[in-house]
Amino acid sequence: MTTIYDLAKKTGISKSTISRVVSGNGYVSETKRKIILDAMHEMNYIPNQVAKNLRKKRTNTIGFLTKEYFPLVGEFLNSFTKIAAKHGYSVNVYFTQTADKELKTLRLLTTHALDAVFILTRINSWDTISSYAKFGPISTWHRVNRPNIYSNFIDHYPIYYHVIDHLYKNGHKNIGHVLSSLRNANTRARIRAIDDFNTSHPDSNQDFRLFYHTQTGTGEDAAKKWLATKNRPSSVMFYADFVAAEFISTLRKNGKKVPDDCLVVGSDNSEIAHMMNMPTIDLCFRNQAHNAFIYLYNELNPDRLPYENQNPHWVDAY
Repeated sequence: MTTIYDLAKKTGISKSTISRVVSGNGYVSETKRKIILDAMHEMNYIPNQVAKNLRKKRTNTIGFLTKEYFPLVGEFLNSFTKIAAKHGYSVNVYFTQTADKELKTLRLLTTHALDAVFILTRINSWDTISSYAKFGPISTWHRVNRPNIYSNFIDHYPIYYHVIDHLYKNGHKNIGHVLSSLRNANTRARIRAIDDFNTSHPDSNQDFRLFYHTQTGTGEDAAKKWLATKNRPSSVMFYADFVAAEFISTLRKNGKKVPDDCLVVGSDNSEIAHMMNMPTIDLCFRNQAHNAFIYLYNELNPDRLPYENQNPHWVDAY
């Protein structure tokens, strides 16, 4: 087992300085702190107080990581913090806009400043992130195939195919799609649904496809592209309710009627869909938030809490 003496030999930094980093007490420069934390990670160092009695020596604090704020973050966080508070856990939110900030937050697991981590959006590779799971449990709603990271992803293919079919049967043969980044596994699942549906329904036109890396300004940009298209889709499906709502607002500013000129379908079944009276896809993010916490709790405690079922479904306009 790696000791403070091994860390001192590896880094050339005194044992007393390393002890201050491990305990979290006392000043250490950021430069030395980074060297020590990197060495702890590389050498799989687990502080003695954690290794001796992991279940009792805790902060009961979970880190919630996201790159940026968008409306669904607030609703997801609200669900996550409610179930966490119910079981005696606090949640710290970290906006990790860079890879370095994300790693700095993950390093809090190595000194047990955080008991566990939930990742809403990430920057570093899953290989890098999963290397920190030995210091504390990690969960996410992303589709991840790692034995040491809990992933309660929703397979978007079946529900997305179902909604396309629903629109088609209701007279929408020209269907547009506003999608997130191709890096996203859910986006790739939706594309497979689109392509498979086109194969079995050759009279369906789904060529209007836009891809975005962020939600900021996306709905407005997509609306401008829809307005500039000659053969406009009679319906457009979106990867987020917020983006769909911005799309609707922009169309209305340009004298178009929704749903008469374009039926807009969101995703999330968030409060925005309620306010906009917009059909949407319930992708069970509330259940995902609940189950993500349950996994972390069950990893940290001897008792076991039950998971909730996740059943994605179409939600008609309110």
